[in-house]
Amino acid sequence: MKLDKIFSFLVPKEGKFYPLFKDASANLIIGAELLVEFMNEPSPEKRESLSNKIKETELVGDQIARNLYNALSGTFITPFDREDIFELTHATDSVLDLIHGASKQTHLYKLQEIPSEFREMADVIRKASIEINTAFNGLRDVLNLSKYKDNCQRIEELEEQADDINHRYLAKLFQEEQDAIELIKKKDILAALEKAVDRCDDVSDILSSVIIKIA
Repeated sequence: MKLDKIFSFLVPKEGKFYPLFKDASANLIIGAELLVEFMNEPSPEKRESLSNKIKETELVGDQIARNLYNALSGTFITPFDREDIFELTHATDSVLDLIHGASKQTHLYKLQEIPSEFREMADVIRKASIEINTAFNGLRDVLNLSKYKDNCQRIEELEEQADDINHRYLAKLFQEEQDAIELIKKKDILAALEKAVDRCDDVSDILSSVIIKIA
């Protein structure tokens, strides 16, 4: 039996980490759903209110991340590699940071019309967050993580879909946008959305690595 598997039996069934990871992914879904609502809201005033709610979600995510880091520093035996726990925590928190960044930029730049591609990107982030949540809710069953390979695969597919949206919109933007300032604004927001999807893919990669190590 591998050492990781022996250690897993020594860790309390719930442990310090599993509830915190579940909280992190549940909070991520809230942020992602708010982003979808934000990008579909035509009213700048209502978007401001939604952006404030996203900020609150991001602050909750920061606190959950701090709690995870504290649990990591105060625990000798962890359910899987310490580095993987750290990287999962950082990547998940980064998704929320970028969600907040995209909504904040959209509001501060005073975009009058939200491009449909931004709505598509927000929906990709929401779908990836759901896959992350499903996998995080299964982390307690550390010896059977291989059943979450499909969730990781779906996140990778969503990342490819986001790449397609990104390239398509950039081509359209440089071809059609005549105002250089508007072009820069939209390009900045798109970059934040794309990075959020990339961080979701980072979570998938880390989970895949954990699955390989535990299997």
